[in-house]
Amino acid sequence: MKTYRLVRQSAVQTVLSSDDAERMLATGDWLIAAPKPRTKMAARMRALNNRRRSQGWSTRTLWFSPDDLAAVRAALNPGESFVELFMRLVKKDSLL
Repeated sequence: MKTYRLVRQSAVQTVLSSDDAERMLATGDWLIAAPKPRTKMAARMRALNNRRRSQGWSTRTLWFSPDDLAAVRAALNPGESFVELFMRLVKKDSLL
């Protein structure tokens, strides 16, 4: 059975029945959506992420207020990444 991905403004819905899909499309409020094709780079990034996870790497996301971000950027040495800054501060305070 073919499935249809229908989009209504900001909502996405998968419809299994072709009758339902035709009825929804006939209203004019729905459009058929096609997923973005996966690229060669995406496959390489998935492989890299999987390899890193298997090696014990971890991903973290941090949210900073504008003032805190300005302070962090001020603490960066020229050419230093956020990870290098973090590790430098951890080692400085003997937290590692």
